[in-house]
Amino acid sequence: MASDAIKKLLPSSDIGRLKRLSTKEIALAFLQSQKAAMADKATAIKCLSDVCDAEAAIASAIEAKWLREEAGLLASAPDASGAEAFRIASGDGWLKAQRALALFVLSTDATKANGPAGRPRPDLGAVALRQLYALNGLPASPSRQDVRCEFLRFAFIAQGSLFKEAASSIPRGFKFDALSRRLYLSIAGIESGTILQADAALLEHALGMPAATMPALSQAIIKLALQEKAPVQELKGKAFDLEDFAHSVQKLARTLETKPYAGRVAIAQVYDAGLARGLDLGSLDDFKDHVAEAAREGLIDLERYDIAGPFDPSLRERSRLRLGRDERHFIVNQWI
Repeated sequence: MASDAIKKLLPSSDIGRLKRLSTKEIALAFLQSQKAAMADKATAIKCLSDVCDAEAAIASAIEAKWLREEAGLLASAPDASGAEAFRIASGDGWLKAQRALALFVLSTDATKANGPAGRPRPDLGAVALRQLYALNGLPASPSRQDVRCEFLRFAFIAQGSLFKEAASSIPRGFKFDALSRRLYLSIAGIESGTILQADAALLEHALGMPAATMPALSQAIIKLALQEKAPVQELKGKAFDLEDFAHSVQKLARTLETKPYAGRVAIAQVYDAGLARGLDLGSLDDFKDHVAEAAREGLIDLERYDIAGPFDPSLRERSRLRLGRDERHFIVNQWI
């Protein structure tokens, strides 16, 4: 991700700008997205497992009398009025429902997620960047290029008073030339690639999770918006304890495996698993900073990737951790 110098060019991101969701709301949204607001329970569990503890979510919705279950079939209950703000059109399907939920979490009216005839629907990536980085000078539903130009404006402002006048004259949504494109990639912390890859890098920096595709972005936003967290915040609490953190990381890492590597697991994989279990880990950069500190104190053993085996490029990049002049990619979970 971005170096310290590049980070100074970015407005501060904060997942605290997201609205909150409960798992019962997610379960209800899934049912609303199905034809006749009904679904087989096994299908519901399979779909919901991408974003939450599916069985717990369904049980919570049934307890709230938002859903009812009969002979393995789930249906929306008469009292299911608690999620009217993001009511999903029946038959839209779970992918569209996740997008609508993500827009709701971003403070966008998700009931207009697809827009009326002739009106373009909001760009989820653009709305997410606007909200996460507090680009408040933009309209509520900006274009992707509006957002990119706003980042360039921030970059100019960060250079000092000499550039502030130039920043104010940057038009919204102007077409990038080679120089502005290169600057935008630098702001996003990538040396080469496409503009869309730079967008994804900025989203990943803010969310701490992959966001290169619309389904991945929707799921990341939903996961971070869940109100119901694990009862014990093992890895990060109000009073941060490095030894407790290291112990919890090792405990979690021992349950994971990064094939074909034995005895070690990718750093980002541990982070993703922690989020999936409801742990409050902050951003991926925060997590890696704590892991590096624990390694320097001898509380966690780390190893670097070599070319002896395959390693998914995205996972490798997300797991890259700077340690002095070297870098590491794996947490050792078993010495062999």
